[in-house]
Amino acid sequence: MNGIMRVVAAAMLLGVPAALAQDNSLPRAALEDAFKKVECTVPLEEAASSSESFDLGGGKKLFVVNCWRAAYQSGAIVLVTDGAGPVRLLTFQGWNGKKFEIMQSLSEADFDPEKKIIASFHKGRGIGDCGSMGEWAWTGNDFKLKTYFFKEKCDGQPFNNVRRWQIFPRR
Repeated sequence: MNGIMRVVAAAMLLGVPAALAQDNSLPRAALEDAFKKVECTVPLEEAASSSESFDLGGGKKLFVVNCWRAAYQSGAIVLVTDGAGPVRLLTFQGWNGKKFEIMQSLSEADFDPEKKIIASFHKGRGIGDCGSMGEWAWTGNDFKLKTYFFKEKCDGQPFNNVRRWQIFPRR
């Protein structure tokens, strides 16, 4: 059971409305703007109700929101707010096969709240024998690329974070 579900379940036992228990303070207009900018295809209502939020410290809150689905993977957008300023859609460095470029969504995004690291795994095809994997660490204001692995050849051999696939930092 994820953190949000635990909070909602506990709140229901105490008689607190679930909407208050989630403390999901992502403004609707900010979510709509991000969805348009990234061209998300998941229905907005579904994404809003299943978004995950995490405390980053210093009054900042992270939101991981479903954005798109494919046959064997999905992607999310990541937003941050400090409660006072505008909500920011975060971007991440990703490899396009030739160079690093800016990505606005992450495949199979997974955030570790203790380490404040977000990870992504993008399958090049369903069996996951090619693609990319990355980790970005929270700096207090943004996420900075920590490690990145890329395997272009879909050859039936397992793709895992073995150093031979590591392209950042350089081996």
